[in-house]
Amino acid sequence: MQIPAFDRNPLRRVGWIVLLTTATAAGSFAFACATPFPALAAFAALHMNRRDAFILTGIIWIMNQVVGYGFLHYPQTWDSFAWGVAIGVAAVVATGIAARTKWTLRSLARPLIILGSFAAAFIGYEVVLYTATVVLPSEPSAFSPAVVGYILEVNAIAFAGLVALQYASVRIGLALPRQSVGPTATAA
Repeated sequence: MQIPAFDRNPLRRVGWIVLLTTATAAGSFAFACATPFPALAAFAALHMNRRDAFILTGIIWIMNQVVGYGFLHYPQTWDSFAWGVAIGVAAVVATGIAARTKWTLRSLARPLIILGSFAAAFIGYEVVLYTATVVLPSEPSAFSPAVVGYILEVNAIAFAGLVALQYASVRIGLALPRQSVGPTATAA
């Protein structure tokens, strides 16, 4: 897979990481525990090289924890810290799953790759968190259809916003299109 020019430009790479980290920090105040990690993981996997996607995921998780414990006064208990780690692990897993899904679906149309990567990231994220309930305390309703539906809604809106931001950035020249996602066109 060829690395597009977007990935070789350090200013664009750092710019996206800073922009998305800043947006996540602001969003953490609004969404607190519903930070859209699956949406961010899928977006990073689709529009960044693998290394940068994982770096962004880690930075966003750290920023979320700083906002949560530093400003939103998350409880300073072992289970709260453990859930923070579980969320970080889930975000990293979601990034890996989204990257793998992008690669697996690479011969399909771009919209299918985008939706497939988002769906895989969301499912992977939720499965990791659900699995964590085996050892971590959780409310019985934490994975109810209403709660999971709300988390899906937040992530879908965030993902749509990120895709729109990428599209707008390409249109005004702040980002280059990602040619390595989707089927390649052949000359006739």
